[in-house]
Amino acid sequence: MASAYENVNERQPYYARPPKSSEVFDGKQLRKAVQRRTIDFNSPAMRWYLDRARFDTEKETHIIQPRTEYSLRLVPPSAPLVRECSVSSVCTKFVHSSVNKPRCPINSCRWTPEGKRLITGATTGEFTLWNGLTFNFETILQAHSSAVRCMVWSHNHYWMVTGDHQGVVKYWQSNMNNLKAFQAHPESIRDVSFAPTDLKFATCSDDGIIKIWDFELVAEEKALKGHGWDVRCLDWHPTYPIVASGSKDSLVKIWDAKSGRALTTLHGHKNTIVKVQWNQNGNWLLTGSR
Repeated sequence: MASAYENVNERQPYYARPPKSSEVFDGKQLRKAVQRRTIDFNSPAMRWYLDRARFDTEKETHIIQPRTEYSLRLVPPSAPLVRECSVSSVCTKFVHSSVNKPRCPINSCRWTPEGKRLITGATTGEFTLWNGLTFNFETILQAHSSAVRCMVWSHNHYWMVTGDHQGVVKYWQSNMNNLKAFQAHPESIRDVSFAPTDLKFATCSDDGIIKIWDFELVAEEKALKGHGWDVRCLDWHPTYPIVASGSKDSLVKIWDAKSGRALTTLHGHKNTIVKVQWNQNGNWLLTGSR
């Protein structure tokens, strides 16, 4: 046994790296195919689509046991079975990490409406598209001449509006075709939010002003002034023409988008407001600060 191990070690140590592939095509060495881990959400979505006609309530649905064979019965978080027990949908497992070649901060990211790709906006002004199932790189394009600060899809999922560090707003289609670009603010745009009808949208900027825009005419309708510092975030109410905004002056303001006047001011924070968001029925407003 000892002599056998000695002969093997003479040829190649057991801890040595495997030899590189010597296959060459067209003067280039071929890369070894890497099998990526795939996170496919289509299977549970189709399972729910097929079963929801028969199982409408929580009591009628299948009970999922912690066994491998029950993975075929998994359904998405929208299904009644999972919605009634929302704690089962908490994301606790790290899946994958993808890195751009030019290592720079990522300021915003959005899924495409069909969920097949992830779009990231970088400080270099580039959009990077990643595959939503295997998270491998698909393409990169120069979207803005300065850092991308925010991006949001319309409610009908036909349009994406982005804002950059120089105050420029651009309209994009789902195929990443840029149709419109205009100067919306003199300073950096921090957030964009669509009205429920998608006919109007609001932008906020470091100049301390919130602007209401007509989407089709690309015309400014109202300029909401009242914050004493940079406006960092905003969100349009899901039903009414009401806009909530948060600023660096640690104030949250509720605005009437039609008249342009401030309805009320909330003094619940002591530092910069970084995020405001209405819930789905518009009865609650969630705010977060530094």
